[in-house]
Amino acid sequence: MTVPRILLFLLTLLLAGCALPKVDPEREAQTDHVYQMMRRGDAAGLSALATPALRQNDLNAGLPQIRMHLQTSEPTGARTLGWTSNQVNADVAYEVVRLYSHPEGEVQAKVLMVRNGEGPWQIDGMHVMRVTPQAREAYDASIEAAKFTLNGKSPVHYLVLLGAVLSATLCVVTAVVAGIRRRWAWMFGCLFGVCQLSLNWTTGAVFFTPIHVALLGAGFLKGLGAADPWILSAAIPLPAILFWALAKWRPKPPKRKPEPKAPDGPDIRWGA
Repeated sequence: MTVPRILLFLLTLLLAGCALPKVDPEREAQTDHVYQMMRRGDAAGLSALATPALRQNDLNAGLPQIRMHLQTSEPTGARTLGWTSNQVNADVAYEVVRLYSHPEGEVQAKVLMVRNGEGPWQIDGMHVMRVTPQAREAYDASIEAAKFTLNGKSPVHYLVLLGAVLSATLCVVTAVVAGIRRRWAWMFGCLFGVCQLSLNWTTGAVFFTPIHVALLGAGFLKGLGAADPWILSAAIPLPAILFWALAKWRPKPPKRKPEPKAPDGPDIRWGA
């Protein structure tokens, strides 16, 4: 395995660990469809898409109360605030939260969709609310607080950030050196760190997990919602530390060739 291939392998692992999943556009479209049916008061259409449990509720009676929280005009824009997806065996639940902009104001809609196996997606819950200016200001403030910034952070923030950078760098560099020295087991082991110290970048809360294995010795994750905080984690790159401490970075000693076997002695024969 050449050095470029090793670097490409490490980069692929890094990108796979850092990539954040995106909301399913089909579930977004279904949420928009449900929102329009709520605006029109289409109880029959909602009932056709609903689960048996939701159909037990009287949508004809409950829909007028829902429409009281909606705007009469067509939405001029929409964006997803957050989403969640959970699966238990063959049952999948998908919830999307969308914010719809109207000339009169904004409306937040939350739609819960479920599916069993390969069956159709059905509506299992709906919730709408008008967004007041105070609620919008609080939401914007929470988004601003959730941004990853170095301004106004404590020494603990900087220490965890420095530890994550150093741990990831040591893991990558050591794995490359181990690959160059053809120490494949060490190359694989040096990609991981043990134990984990996690920091909520927004609140500063610290969590320690003694039994944990972290890829590249660090983590940098964020929730699916715009207001969800960044979680920064650093692990101890123990395999990489042992690699350098045990001098495994040195070239392997050449294999000794077997020495030629000495002859047993002169071949003496008696007789004519």
